[in-house]
Amino acid sequence: MRAVRRRAKRLKREVYSEQTLLKLLREHLSREYPNPRREGCPAKSVLRTMAKEPQEVDAAIVYHVFHCSPCYKASSRLLARLKAGR
Repeated sequence: MRAVRRRAKRLKREVYSEQTLLKLLREHLSREYPNPRREGCPAKSVLRTMAKEPQEVDAAIVYHVFHCSPCYKASSRLLARLKAGR
């Protein structure tokens, strides 16, 4: 029990950089929401629109992307390509 308390205290004290938090978030979104059947996934063209003009996409699409690892990964790739092209 003491070991658990010590670990909990140590975790509370740790301060994460913004980069570390973003990395953890990306890893979490990439793995923790599997959707092998791609149920409810928007078309790739919608994901492209979201990458180029996020204000043009319905909030339900954004919500889906953050709750579907395959769509999150696809969106991330599209955004990376857009950034590389700029």
